[in-house]
Amino acid sequence: MARIVLVIICLMAASVFAAGCWDRIELEQRGFVIGVAIDEVENKSFSEQQVSDDQSNRKDSMQKFKVTFQVVVPAALKMAEPKGGVSSSKAYFNVHVEGRTMQDVLAKLSSQLSRQPFLEHLKLIIVSEKVAATKYGFANVLDYFLRNNDARRNVSVMIAKGEASRALDIMPKSERTPVLFINNISRNGKELMRIHMDTRIGDVHEYLLKHESFTLQKLTVKNGDASLIGASVMDSKTNSLIGFLNESETQGLNYITGNNSRGLIEVEVEDNLVVFEVERSKKEIKVNASDPKHLNFHVVITMEGSISEAFEREDYLSDTTLDNLEKKVEAAVVKLAEETISKTRDEYKKDVLGFAAYLRESKPSIWQEVEENWDNGINYFSKSDITTSVTVKIRRIGSVNQTETR
Repeated sequence: MARIVLVIICLMAASVFAAGCWDRIELEQRGFVIGVAIDEVENKSFSEQQVSDDQSNRKDSMQKFKVTFQVVVPAALKMAEPKGGVSSSKAYFNVHVEGRTMQDVLAKLSSQLSRQPFLEHLKLIIVSEKVAATKYGFANVLDYFLRNNDARRNVSVMIAKGEASRALDIMPKSERTPVLFINNISRNGKELMRIHMDTRIGDVHEYLLKHESFTLQKLTVKNGDASLIGASVMDSKTNSLIGFLNESETQGLNYITGNNSRGLIEVEVEDNLVVFEVERSKKEIKVNASDPKHLNFHVVITMEGSISEAFEREDYLSDTTLDNLEKKVEAAVVKLAEETISKTRDEYKKDVLGFAAYLRESKPSIWQEVEENWDNGINYFSKSDITTSVTVKIRRIGSVNQTETR
């Protein structure tokens, strides 16, 4: 009897473990999606006369999207690249699908692929500026990727200037797929201050939940080439795109937020250029809160680095020369920071500089007073005073003092 009971228990245990694989899909049957580009399809069934102001949210929710999926071909991806630098077989293909929701789009994608779409290797989501500028449209298109476990929370998110699908049609020479090429460029923000730091979908989710304005990488495609110079500014109230920062404004943003500790700064010395390479950088925020409705912020930026290139033949072993050069770099950084402050505080009136996070963490009592109207409504952020001071220290002048004497 005991043996029969033991056999039954073993069979029941085996059935439990076997049931865990009932929905397993073999790798050969998966369609690996590595990139998604989301554009808007013009909906001609709506007109401005048909939709009143108080129904504008409904109009936004009835958007129709054209979604481009980049699906990788594993066999071609593993093939050795020929000596000429261009592979004869593409390691990917793009599929275009239209629908009103991401769930609808993915269902239609399944009908166009011989393999089941698999999003766990998704690396990049690109949203067009038109979709992102629509009220709540940006949050709507990300809802599926946040709500489901199909995609991981480290997927990069960026805004495309113009149509997003064009980015997936570029022909990179150094990578096998456009997505891998763009994804690798996005990480260069750690070395180039003109590029915004890579933003993951998990970070975006936190901004949306905290109702914070934020910035994302800006993707521009021109003449078949992709560029990530600049940044996109997102509104905390509508979760929509309100504009872009240019190259110098993005550089100033990186200095103020401290998100980037490396980069290059060019300054003029006697009508010639000298390049200062930032090797370490940090920032500190100070605030005078005597009047919570009119805060005074002071951003202290400190930098260390070296002279990486010099067209002006000065004696860089001289303390006087170095002091003069340090002052010029400090002035250049202050100018860039002021340009960014002017654009974000005075024009956009949105705090993407990190002051809201600073007040929430360091001055919670003050934050409670201004939170509801920080960069909306009364907009205390636009009424605040923001100043910067910069201290630069040149640690090295390079391997030589001068290339030549003049």
